Amino acid sequence: MCCYLAALQVHAQDTEFPKEWEIQLKLTNGMITNFKSYSPDIYTGALGLAPQYAIVPHKLRVGATAMLMYNNKRTGGLFGPSAAFKLSSIGTKLFGVGNIHVQVEHLWGTDKQQLFGGGPYVELGHKLLIGITAHRDYKLNSWWFQSAIGIKLNKTKAKDRQDFN
Repeated sequence: MCCYLAALQVHAQDTEFPKEWEIQLKLTNGMITNFKSYSPDIYTGALGLAPQYAIVPHKLRVGATAMLMYNNKRTGGLFGPSAAFKLSSIGTKLFGVGNIHVQVEHLWGTDKQQLFGGGPYVELGHKLLIGITAHRDYKLNSWWFQSAIGIKLNKTKAKDRQDFN
């Protein structure tokens, strides 16, 4: 009976988006296009940090993004605020495996870029992050389509993890 009650408590416990800081290191790559047949699509790639804090535990994180990017045969930077809204947890009856969330960003670039957009992400094992994004550059009239892979740099605090001893 005690094991059954313990399993119910573990199942009810949500370990995703705990009320703490999370620092992600992300690598992105993709293309920039304006959908005109006479202009070629441009490759873009970036490496950046995105610290976020859960202001609504288990639902909403807000923070900032800072990235070193390469596009149009030049390097530059992107920075701005970001928010992540958890859509669903992925898990079993005994432990959480990850979550699915939507991330939204408003980024300014060092080469006059002004991007707004985001996309779905899957976070697995409290460590790995995989996603796809679409951003609209409303200053330069183009679209940025990218895939992203990342890792969480900091560890979840022990009080928010599920321990099986």
